[in-house]
Amino acid sequence: MKKSRSFRRLLRTSVFCVALPLATLLVANSFYSIRAFNIRIADSNQRVVDTCVWQIEDQLATVDGAMSAIAATNADFLALSKGAGQLQAHLSSQALYSQLKPIMSAYRALGALFICSHTSGAQRDMFGEGFTYPQKQEIRAYIQAAVEEDRFFHQTSWRWAQIGDAAYLLRFYGGRGTYLVALAPLDNLMATAEWEPGREAVASFVTLENQPLTQRDFMEEHHITLQGDYQGYFLSGYPEQYMIIGRPMDNADCVLVFLVSGAGYLEALDPVQLALLALSLVAVLCLPLLLLWIDRLIVAPVERMKQTMDRVREGDLESQAATAGQVQEFQEMGETFNAMMDQIKGLKIESYEKEIENQKAQLRYLQLQIRPHFFLNGLKSLYAMAQQREFEKIQQMILAFSRHIRYIFQDSMDFVPLGRELDHVRNYIQLQGLSMSQPPRCQVDADPRLLEFPVPPLSLQTFVENSVKHRAEDLPLSIEVKASVLQNGPDTYVDLAVSDNGPGFSEEVLREINSPLEEVYTGHHVGLNNVKKRMSLIYGDQVMYAFFNTSPGCVSEILIPVQGEDWKEGAV
Repeated sequence: MKKSRSFRRLLRTSVFCVALPLATLLVANSFYSIRAFNIRIADSNQRVVDTCVWQIEDQLATVDGAMSAIAATNADFLALSKGAGQLQAHLSSQALYSQLKPIMSAYRALGALFICSHTSGAQRDMFGEGFTYPQKQEIRAYIQAAVEEDRFFHQTSWRWAQIGDAAYLLRFYGGRGTYLVALAPLDNLMATAEWEPGREAVASFVTLENQPLTQRDFMEEHHITLQGDYQGYFLSGYPEQYMIIGRPMDNADCVLVFLVSGAGYLEALDPVQLALLALSLVAVLCLPLLLLWIDRLIVAPVERMKQTMDRVREGDLESQAATAGQVQEFQEMGETFNAMMDQIKGLKIESYEKEIENQKAQLRYLQLQIRPHFFLNGLKSLYAMAQQREFEKIQQMILAFSRHIRYIFQDSMDFVPLGRELDHVRNYIQLQGLSMSQPPRCQVDADPRLLEFPVPPLSLQTFVENSVKHRAEDLPLSIEVKASVLQNGPDTYVDLAVSDNGPGFSEEVLREINSPLEEVYTGHHVGLNNVKKRMSLIYGDQVMYAFFNTSPGCVSEILIPVQGEDWKEGAV
């Protein structure tokens, strides 16, 4: 069998299947547009970076050409390299200093030039603007130590160096203890390119190991992490993200990078694209609100209708469906359901009344079914007395018989008080005593509180009659009638029992009268089966019977259910 699903789940699934893909497509399209524009921005900035790197590399290459020519052909530099004397070293270094001045002033990339000869003991330098005295001392000490240790060779390209708090590019020309040194501050290199940092981009130099040489404070403040992949672009930074574009320099061991502010990404979108992106994000965020709205307008009324139907199924026919709401169809459905329930209640009441009439008709039939039996027995007894000419007994018999007939032909045949039924039993015993050689004895033991309790007529009398009919021939008949209240946990029963000292029921009879009754009328034990059927019509499955033998005799017992302490008021 195909598995059923709840309406709420199907509705939510349908909403998600329609709304979520649409919202996802809108968001994906928006982010794809952002990605496409980011690539365009990255390409544009990459061209700027390439141009700046080319201009810086050209400036450094020009400096290389001029400085390499002096180191290779200048006689004064060669003299210093060969270990000139003190006077010659002074004169040669002075001449070199004069030749380097035009180079210092011609190239903006240069920050300082140095003449260092460990061989001849010559040391001269010239600094551009912007250096403090402590910075000059730190730089001189670094250059002198590098020359003495021969850290750099003339074949080496421009190398970065961290001196104090600043980073520089250094280029050494010469060898064998005598060098010309060019120093280019990294902070000044961007001035050689035809580009000025704007508010949306910051230029920085980093090492090949992705350690920042400039703009370190800016990167720390914005939590920017460099990844080293400069084939395209990547994003970094918090809370504001930056687009990182870079290019390694060919004649230096560093990389020029641009940090482009993330504010430029969304600004690249046109108003329509920005509106679509905002709407798609709002659509995704509104999905829970949409589900709540659907729950309130559609799912909740359906759930209330289901609960109403469940109560009706459990037997509560007074349940009414809600007719107030914002959805017209649900209002009409509630009104239709309530009208249908009103019709069902009307039909059920009509059917119930017909069923009661049918049950009353069956009860009347069952009661009338017993009466011919009494008449036949009474007529037989009168006939026997007439044969014996016992006129006085005949008179008593007629009086007792008239009381008997008056009782069974009373107007109301539904219920009689228990006390009246017991009086009828006594009258019946008197009636039987007049026609028997050994009159039966009958003892009645009834709880006084039960004398007004309603019982079907001829119920106890039928059991007493059965005892008389099946009495032992050689033993005076003794009958005991008891009426008491029986408490079984929370259940209360009125216990009506008739016992005698006769031969008891046979096994076959016990099986028959203790089995469920299928027919209204059977050929044997009409009285007992009649009582059982009438009790079942009145009390349903709640009434209980017990027919069993004792030593001697037998017991016929009926347990009638009552609610709470209704038995005290004589109500069923």
